[in-house]
Amino acid sequence: MDPIFNDYLQYYEARMKRRQNSTDYPHSYQSEKAIYELLASCNSMEEMQGKADQMKALSLQNAIALIKDQELIRKKIYEDCKEYIRARAPQSILEQADACSSDLELVEMVNRVQQKVSIELTVDQLADGFYGDFTALENIEVYQQSTIPEEWKETCNGYAHAAMDRGKKNWLENELPNARNWQPGWTMDYALLKEDRHRRLIPVNEEELGKKINLHKQYKPC
Repeated sequence: MDPIFNDYLQYYEARMKRRQNSTDYPHSYQSEKAIYELLASCNSMEEMQGKADQMKALSLQNAIALIKDQELIRKKIYEDCKEYIRARAPQSILEQADACSSDLELVEMVNRVQQKVSIELTVDQLADGFYGDFTALENIEVYQQSTIPEEWKETCNGYAHAAMDRGKKNWLENELPNARNWQPGWTMDYALLKEDRHRRLIPVNEEELGKKINLHKQYKPC
């Protein structure tokens, strides 16, 4: 056997065996197996080159198979973590992968989907700014609720109003317009804070969360 052809054969056999017992890459294994079997049906480089069209088609299917295996893994991880926005990307890629007719089309599709979901993820993560305001909210609560001598109450109320005014000004002049650059008409959806991907970032109980939401609606009104 031609030594160069034998090297090709051993190389694709090694690729096939690498995925052989993997539960994470079933599509890739079948694809690698098909490529190896095509080469194994040949006896020389010349015969292999005569099957170039079949090899090209199998190579595309090999790329699609790898993408499908990778995206299935990502989809499972995201769904297990209840990261449903992130899970949109692998779901969409899986729905479109088989229809791609070239490597370039496959790459462009994956990039297009990832870019779209990246924007959706950015919009979803705007809700996380709520927890970023906790220090300011807690300061306002201290100014409003502290047990202090009567002569200091007016001063503390002034601090609370000043903090509120700063928050509203920054919100209306900067943060809200910036958020609406990502999604026109965006407003804070407080219901999102109850979903796992956001709720696990807020280390307070439900009663305290409700109080903070009510105060936040005054601090940063839409």
